[in-house]
Amino acid sequence: MSARDHGPGVRLPLPLLVGGVVLGGWMMRQILPVQISAPLPGLSAAVMGLGLALSIWTVVTMLRAGTDPRPDKPDQALVERGPFRFSRNPIYLGFLLVATGFALRWGDLWPWLSVAWCFLLLDRMVVAREEAYLRRRFGAAYEAYMQRVRRWV
Repeated sequence: MSARDHGPGVRLPLPLLVGGVVLGGWMMRQILPVQISAPLPGLSAAVMGLGLALSIWTVVTMLRAGTDPRPDKPDQALVERGPFRFSRNPIYLGFLLVATGFALRWGDLWPWLSVAWCFLLLDRMVVAREEAYLRRRFGAAYEAYMQRVRRWV
């Protein structure tokens, strides 16, 4: 790793980004509710629990591999074990599952639009930047990993 390696250049804390978008969906629901389904609190809790567990598993896996899970830090290792065997972006998938849990809990259009907006923001503004960085950082090893493991699921 060179002294000039500043990571992928993602500066915004992503839990705040996703949380802010979900909060925006909740606020729109308060202002102009558009109920599209019955609230599903049981399913909501299960999906949110799965998302939280996936995010925690991902952070633990990254820390054990000696790399910082924050996207504003350089990666010390190409992590391919744990949840990274199934998704190249398991922590972001966990965030999306938590956001989906809120949408299921509320049954309103706005939280579902928030999930879609979160996905687009993460996919285009974060994942694309990280993938370009990881290609530069790990070269052929990352290219091979990309061939084996899907971006999301």
